[in-house]
Amino acid sequence: MEHPNVLDAFEMLLGEISEALRETHEEVATASREGRYAEATALLAEAQQIAVFLEELRGKQKEWLSFGRRRSAGHRRNVVAPRLPCGECTPQDAYCLPILRALVALGGEARGSQVLDLVFAEMKSRLKRIDLLPVQSDPNTPRWLKSANWQRYTMVQEGLLRNDSPRGVWAVTEKGRRYLAEHSA
Repeated sequence: MEHPNVLDAFEMLLGEISEALRETHEEVATASREGRYAEATALLAEAQQIAVFLEELRGKQKEWLSFGRRRSAGHRRNVVAPRLPCGECTPQDAYCLPILRALVALGGEARGSQVLDLVFAEMKSRLKRIDLLPVQSDPNTPRWLKSANWQRYTMVQEGLLRNDSPRGVWAVTEKGRRYLAEHSA
């Protein structure tokens, strides 16, 4: 029996757990800054457990991929869902400048949903039909929204957005403001 959504499910789960780990680290930092050291210690222990679980899950993902290769080698068909051809959907990095513009327009920080509303308003005329369709792994999430959220994660890693903002809040950094200024023409 084929399971084409398993890899999407792994990716979604890994993304959600990574986000939970990032948020827990933010909570540790906040508790430490505010002098709540016992809470910070407990949260740090929780973050370590989440990190261990995340690594175990990545191992299971690799194990599944190996299983899929064995199946495709002759026993059964491959479990890997076909990827979209290049150029069929809007590239993830296309959301970078709209996210930065939205954040600056909202005063530098805002709830993610507010940011995404402005991003969608700016990008809706450029989005392709496939961007508006749900992703395989979640029938309630349009592809553009998943791509925008992944771009936010990338921007945090690049230092364009703060990694210590409160849960659910997106905030631009000075580096992000400079990037926007340099790339807006």
